[in-house]
Parts: sequence; C-alpha cells; structure tokens
Amino acid sequence: MEKQKTYTLGAVTVVWKPHRCIHSANCIKALPRVFRPKERPWIQLEGAHEDAVIQAVEKCPSGALTYETPASKNQTNAMEEPTNKIQVNLIENGPAIVLGTVEVTHPDGSVETRERRASFCRCGKSVNHPFCDGSHKNA
Repeated sequence: MEKQKTYTLGAVTVVWKPHRCIHSANCIKALPRVFRPKERPWIQLEGAHEDAVIQAVEKCPSGALTYETPASKNQTNAMEEPTNKIQVNLIENGPAIVLGTVEVTHPDGSVETRERRASFCRCGKSVNHPFCDGSHKNA
C-alpha cells in the first residue's frame, strides 16, 4: 500500500501521497497559509476556509493531494469524477497528465493501476519513470 498522510479540519480531510508529488508547487501558490513545505506538519488546514482548501487541492497535477468531505466520501476531486473518457493534458515543459483510471504495464510485466490521475514523464529525466518526479525543472 502506498504511503499517505491525512490532515483533517472540520468537514475536510486532505490526503497527501508523497511519492506521487512532482513538486509543481501549485498548492503552495494557491494557499501559502495552508501548504507550508518548510514547516511540520507542512499542511495546516486552519490557514484557510474549507472551500479554498478544496479549490487548491483540485489544482494538484499529480494527484498527490486529494480531499474527502462527508458529501464526497470515496470520491476525489470533482474534476476527477469517473467517466469513460480518458483525458491527457500536456503541460508546457512538464509532464503529460492523464485524467481517468489507467493501467500501466512496466517492462518487467508488472501492472500498476493509477486511479483518477497520473503524471507521466516527458523529459526522460525522472528517477520514478514512467511517472514524473519533477526532474524536468533541472533538465
């Protein structure tokens, strides 16, 4: 099972899966009072209203940040509601972000399922290939 941390305040729980994070800093740019990477814990939900937290989490390109509320239990971001359509967004000088559930077959034959979202490396520098780890920033 993948490592994750949860942060709860009121009706919102934010889930962070660190190994999926590509360090785009979208969360920090959106809510620097909540997402504070130099502090521990680095997510401090008391820094903003629940709606603002949800909007910031929805900007996470890798799916490392997700949220749950009582109304959306077992559903991640509203942008990622299950559909039959797979969407691919190419980020300028960044990853290919795939929205939708995908199965990835690795060269060794192992199969990994990424639900809702995955960020794929396009620069070839990622040490977490085929997934983006933010290495394109130094390429």
